[in-house]
Amino acid sequence: MAKKTNLLNDLQLRRLVSSGGAIAKSDGDGLTFTLSSAGTASWVLRFRLPGGRRKEVTLGNYPDVSLSAAREQARALRVQIDQGDDPAALKRESKTRDMQSWTVAELVADYREKALTLSSYAKDTIYYRQADIEQVVLPKLGTWQVNRVTSIDVVHTLKESGRTWVMTKRLLTTITKLLDHACGLTVIGANPCIGIKLSALMGKRPTPKVRKMLATDDLRVLLKDIDFIGRENALALLVLLATCVRGIELVKAKKVDFDLERGTWWVPDASVKTRAGFLVPLAPAVIEWVQEMMALAGESAYLLPARRADRIAKYGDTHVGRTTLWAAIRRAFDRGDYAIQVFTPHDTRSTAKGHLRNMGVSREISEIALNHKLKGMEGIYDVREEIPERRQALSMWADFLLTCEKGLPPPSVTSGKVVQLRRAA
Repeated sequence: MAKKTNLLNDLQLRRLVSSGGAIAKSDGDGLTFTLSSAGTASWVLRFRLPGGRRKEVTLGNYPDVSLSAAREQARALRVQIDQGDDPAALKRESKTRDMQSWTVAELVADYREKALTLSSYAKDTIYYRQADIEQVVLPKLGTWQVNRVTSIDVVHTLKESGRTWVMTKRLLTTITKLLDHACGLTVIGANPCIGIKLSALMGKRPTPKVRKMLATDDLRVLLKDIDFIGRENALALLVLLATCVRGIELVKAKKVDFDLERGTWWVPDASVKTRAGFLVPLAPAVIEWVQEMMALAGESAYLLPARRADRIAKYGDTHVGRTTLWAAIRRAFDRGDYAIQVFTPHDTRSTAKGHLRNMGVSREISEIALNHKLKGMEGIYDVREEIPERRQALSMWADFLLTCEKGLPPPSVTSGKVVQLRRAA
């Protein structure tokens, strides 16, 4: 008995598409019109291989593939099936062959879509990966076929980038992750970055920059005339010093993150290097500084809103740039406003760490004050969000900064000031 075919017509198809909802309608002999709940219409050929195995192959989307074109494709594929071929397997092989001829630019597009996402990486990591791709990978390798890129080509790209040791290491990581993605897609069989050693390429890694600790006399000079860098910048530096956070965590802070009645500031996951948000206790003095910052910020949602007209025009209500505070400090040093050792905003953390230890704060609490994770069992089991010892330590530190700002003698350190870690119940 002959199989019924040509059961559909164009008018029916248009009505099915306009009706919406998930539908599967046969045109006969395995050719099926499908419509997903999302509204995507496509053609599928369903068939059986010798041995009774049911399979299917997608022919394309409707109306890009018309009814007549779908029937023509289906007839050609049925001939292959009668000859013992598997159209679904042939299509996969063809797709694999096409992918194996991908250029690096095509690989980058797929990597960005599938892997370079906020569910996999922190926002800052995505930013730097994209920068490496745009500045080096695409200009140097974009037109190359992925399967022709060798370790020699990667090394040459690293050399030609002209970057520092640390920046070259980051670039190598970006290229490695990109080519790992190619391995996962079977575009290449092995990652050519494996075995590349920067120590052989650029020598031993440079000694990390030694962080500075501003002495008490330095703090007294700095804080006494702190408004030289502008009141907004002065308040930002005071809060940065007193809370021991990283500069970017303060730059991205929003007013809604603060609960001044409780004296707390929640630093959200997206702003944190480790992608784990944390609670910062605020001393009374810090609360006053934050209140003044909020008043100066006006209607902005940010504690430190953008000031430049071009940045506001481009991003709308957003925060100041990452280097705004450092630029203000550097200009003050260039003008000769401060006769103290030159420092950067990140040195505020090493300054706080050193003075906390000098004031008798335990090593563990000084580490927690900087949002460093404790090692060992203490770090595993002490999962408190609000840590009283941290609040006490930061309160002592804020009082110390106030005396420096006002030119008063620093508080005396006694054994009673020692803050030890108490185990959580």
